[in-house]
Amino acid sequence: MPLHVQLLDELRHKIVTGLLKPHDMLPGEWEFVEALNISRATLQRAWQSAQDEGLIYRVAGKGTFVAEPVKPQNGRSAVAFIIPEYRGTFAMNLLAGAEQVLRKTGCNVLFASTDRDLDEENRLLADFSGQGVQGIILVPVRGGLQNRMLTSGDLKTPVVLMDRPLNGVILPCVSSNNYAGGLQAMNHLIALGHQRILFVARPHLDLWSVSERYRAYQDALHLQGLDVEPPLLIGGDAEMSSYEAYAISDRAEIEPLVERLKSPTRPTAIFAVNDWMAVRVQRAITAADLRSPQDVSVVGFDDLDIAQYQNPPLTTVAQNGHLMGSEAARRLITLMEGEANGEILTLLPTTFVERSSTAPPPA
Repeated sequence: MPLHVQLLDELRHKIVTGLLKPHDMLPGEWEFVEALNISRATLQRAWQSAQDEGLIYRVAGKGTFVAEPVKPQNGRSAVAFIIPEYRGTFAMNLLAGAEQVLRKTGCNVLFASTDRDLDEENRLLADFSGQGVQGIILVPVRGGLQNRMLTSGDLKTPVVLMDRPLNGVILPCVSSNNYAGGLQAMNHLIALGHQRILFVARPHLDLWSVSERYRAYQDALHLQGLDVEPPLLIGGDAEMSSYEAYAISDRAEIEPLVERLKSPTRPTAIFAVNDWMAVRVQRAITAADLRSPQDVSVVGFDDLDIAQYQNPPLTTVAQNGHLMGSEAARRLITLMEGEANGEILTLLPTTFVERSSTAPPPA
């Protein structure tokens, strides 16, 4: 997470939790710069974002102060957007899509990151609800049944989930159609002539989006009368982003896949749960002295920026993060205006993106 965003997040937390109260004076810029060992430009960027968000105000010649909480306008004013992390194009597109719709309706948008921590998610939900925000958009972390605020019934603020529904939690959710996207990937590989296809993921099959992609993998093979293999799960079970799992990975973690690729009955194609995993799969193919797509085809999911820059460029399934964010915002506005919930789960279409990492199986 960029440093200025971390500073903004920390300031927001102190204001929401009451550690900083309206009209409290903040220390001067140079005090912050020296205490935190950061550049003045970084601090000014964070302060400007906080001022734009309505968290602070400045008085010429006197200093910077904590602003009063946002007052409702026409029944809706402040909306909280809670996300596991700010890193990555997909997350930024979610934020941009939601903010574009909410600002057009006069809402002030407050952003916060849970850093993939369930306790932090519970705290933020309680804090924002206590602060009086009119609605919350939440991209949840794993473990929905452990989210006290969502399951206890204590949270009275309208909430819309985004990207993934949670087991045991009945709330409106906007997500991609992961099952249909999985079928797009599998049907492409099957049409090329592949029969031995492996599904590779992290140990997170309990995540709805992952289980939907794996279900598509199974159904596509069953429909063609082909063998379904158990998924190959790589890496630990700790909650982290796909990027973090990729960044800290070592040869030991991909070794099971390398060995599988060296076997006489190796797969000729691999459906990776997401693009970061697909990059790790491509590493394993190279480590096994094989080539992609000549020996093994690879399909990812998400269409992150990295996909087009791989060697070979990655065939994948694109999600529309901007549309997901805007649809979640529209659903939330409907709830805030007291209208009926409508359908609980809104599924958005995915787009298949064919590049150079797939080809017919070797003869």
